[in-house]
Amino acid sequence: MIIYFLNNYIYMAEDYYNILNISKSASADEIKKAYRKLAVKWHPDKNKDPGAEDRFKKISEAYDILSDESKRSQYDQFGHAAFQQGGGHGGGFPGGHDPFDIFDSFFKRGNSGQRGGFDGFFTRESNGRQNRNNLGSNMKANVEVRLQDIIKEKSINLSYNRDDKCNPCNGTGQSDQSHSSVCMQCGGRGSVIRNMGILQMEQECPVCSGSGTMIKNPCTSCGGRGISSKKMNTNIKIPIGVHSGMKLRMSDLGNYDKGGYGDLYVFIHVLNDEIYKRDGDDIIRDLETNFVDMILGTQIELDSLYGKVKLKVPPKSKPESVLRVNEYGIPNMNTHNKGDMYVVLKPKFPSELSDVQTKILKEYKQTIV
Repeated sequence: MIIYFLNNYIYMAEDYYNILNISKSASADEIKKAYRKLAVKWHPDKNKDPGAEDRFKKISEAYDILSDESKRSQYDQFGHAAFQQGGGHGGGFPGGHDPFDIFDSFFKRGNSGQRGGFDGFFTRESNGRQNRNNLGSNMKANVEVRLQDIIKEKSINLSYNRDDKCNPCNGTGQSDQSHSSVCMQCGGRGSVIRNMGILQMEQECPVCSGSGTMIKNPCTSCGGRGISSKKMNTNIKIPIGVHSGMKLRMSDLGNYDKGGYGDLYVFIHVLNDEIYKRDGDDIIRDLETNFVDMILGTQIELDSLYGKVKLKVPPKSKPESVLRVNEYGIPNMNTHNKGDMYVVLKPKFPSELSDVQTKILKEYKQTIV
């Protein structure tokens, strides 16, 4: 343990590695696992021991430093002195961050605004800190395209309605006569506590919608919400060679809230084609061919995704024979190299025969040994 003076107070600096019960060679995953275990154990909303909060702060401080490669390197070189005043992090909490914010961030799921499995089980007054204004919600749209649409550059227009920023108040929800006051329901916290037996759930305040404030004389256009409905038109660029189920993320094209815009997620579905069956980057099609041409061989012209193409049918081709036409398939999404087209020969027989045709076939039959 190292003792040094900080802001005229004696600061007892316990080794960060010892705090997390890890070695100095611990990996990033080992640091995370150690913090997860100890932070949950010592969180003051769960652990009612008098010293739990101080221990929780030390654990968060240690994680804040050791989880950052740059800070960890400074700490390994200079110890706690690297984070004294003048060392780049200021006074108070040497790591530079609120320990409860670190906890919230650690257990938050990605950047979707949703929290992990510990949300609602830990609550804290946090000295008047208000909840972060969430970004607007994400939106989903489904787009159908044909095979012909994915073999070359193509953009399609997408129209939809979304919650947008109110123009008259620029999304603030206020007018020239507006003034705000602290929400009486939540006391300005933006959330309310709901007791559920031995548990406490923290939920968004239903009165102020999490803002912590109430607006008097709000914008008459949006009623203080800062939001109005708007019809959107945007061009969606369809990736060459796209597959069904692919998701495109269009930043800031989702619903608006006072924290900003959510995203629009476009899910692409490639329609089945009446002629062509897709197999990866290749396509397969059936081709009805006169049985005589299959026996004698011929050259025919057939349709493809790229227009007409000539195909040579070898003599004595059997039913279900497969012929390949190179680079007449779907372009690969990554390389744009085209797949192939496979043509399955289906013999076509006449429904009726003339006398001459019947005579010829009988004569042929007599030649078969």
